[in-house]
Amino acid sequence: MSVEGISRVPNASLPPAPPVVPAGPGAAPELLGRLADLVADLQGWPGALYQLSEAQLGGFVAAMVGLSSRAESLAAVATTEAVTRGTVANSTATDAGGWVASCVTESDGAVADSSACRRVGVVATGCADPRNRVVAGALAAGVVTVRCAQVALREAPKVLPVIPGADRDEVLSWYLALSHTGARTLRDLSARIIGRFAPEVLVADEEHQQACETLTWADLPNGLTRLTADLSTGHAAVIKHAIQALAAPAPASCPAAAAAGGGVAAETDPVSGLGAGVVAERDTRTPGKRRADALMELADTAARLLDEDRSHSNGNVGGSAKIVITFDHQTLIDQLTTAGHLPGVGRTINGDLLDAGTLRRMACNADLIPMVLGGESEPLDVGRTRRLFTGGLRTAIIHRDEGCTFPGCDRPPDWCKAHHVKPWWAGGKTNLQNAALLCGRHHTIVHRDLLTATVTPTGVTWNPTPGLMPQQPGHQGRGAA
Repeated sequence: MSVEGISRVPNASLPPAPPVVPAGPGAAPELLGRLADLVADLQGWPGALYQLSEAQLGGFVAAMVGLSSRAESLAAVATTEAVTRGTVANSTATDAGGWVASCVTESDGAVADSSACRRVGVVATGCADPRNRVVAGALAAGVVTVRCAQVALREAPKVLPVIPGADRDEVLSWYLALSHTGARTLRDLSARIIGRFAPEVLVADEEHQQACETLTWADLPNGLTRLTADLSTGHAAVIKHAIQALAAPAPASCPAAAAAGGGVAAETDPVSGLGAGVVAERDTRTPGKRRADALMELADTAARLLDEDRSHSNGNVGGSAKIVITFDHQTLIDQLTTAGHLPGVGRTINGDLLDAGTLRRMACNADLIPMVLGGESEPLDVGRTRRLFTGGLRTAIIHRDEGCTFPGCDRPPDWCKAHHVKPWWAGGKTNLQNAALLCGRHHTIVHRDLLTATVTPTGVTWNPTPGLMPQQPGHQGRGAA
């Protein structure tokens, strides 16, 4: 719906619905008995579903979904009756939602959905208010869902003050008439109406939300860390857009020949864009994992840019967003164990412990500033700015590599890290002849498998043989000449 179309919303009306006619005396016990029979019949369906045809299965699912929606609406209507009678007030429940939950708990075989109980309670309390009779009537007639009724009850009071002379029943009807479009559309309608008639309200709301923003984190028992952020609508939109732009499934390019133990072909298929002998590997990450990876890409890129732009200095070590890690010299140079993990850990200035393998991978491209300690914990070396591939040097690397140099990868240079082919801790220099662009995933793979590459003025060629990366000064890697 466009902003210009808001002026036509008052003409919207609810779909026609049959009037609610009071039942005759004695009807309730009969209906209650039928309801018990219906519940009993539902218990027998799981064992009979295999007898349905495909078309009948679809019809059954449609009927159950419709029954679920209608059942929730009737639960809200019944709870409204309980609120009006004073049943809820005379109970021990704190509110209508609590009363609904207690009813479900006391029912044999019923499972309480706390969010549904709260939703039914909130809507029932709103419908008990005579000013919201339009919503109560729509629920009783079955023309709106409880979710949309909840949004209508919450949003209408927001727009009433900014529309002079608007009738409450009329405004509620706007929302209910659009209930088939979903709850998000109804929320958007509020923003459009307020933006049309009182834009200063939206500005004030955003400023108030920003003042209340918080970001916290907590360590979980399983070793993970949970980040919790409460952001304003505007700031959340920026974060969600950036993460979603990077969180789409990204099938990896896997050299088929390399997987079989052979070489990697360099020719490119003009149709698929993949190199000859390269196959697409399905992205098996969950949506949540893809969003987490996208957040890390954003953080890594921001930290790199801040580290290159000294105008952002705020008094922290090095004036950057990098992490300072302390660890002993032996941890830095020790080779991989047979289990594939490096011994020892490093500690951030905030007290977080990171394993040595993670530290070495991060130290490779200055995602952290290492402070190497000797036997008496004296600082032997602190990461220097000349370790960083910055300025004109990074520009030259981008010009040569044009993106991730790992075979088959098409990540652009903006999302790649400049990797020391011969690691910094093994004496590798920060120059064009020792640099290669790698995306985050392939940077991890290179360090995991200890891969090395040959760098020429025209490009980078990776050797797929594991274990050749030098691990200490003078070391040429396992099996290297």
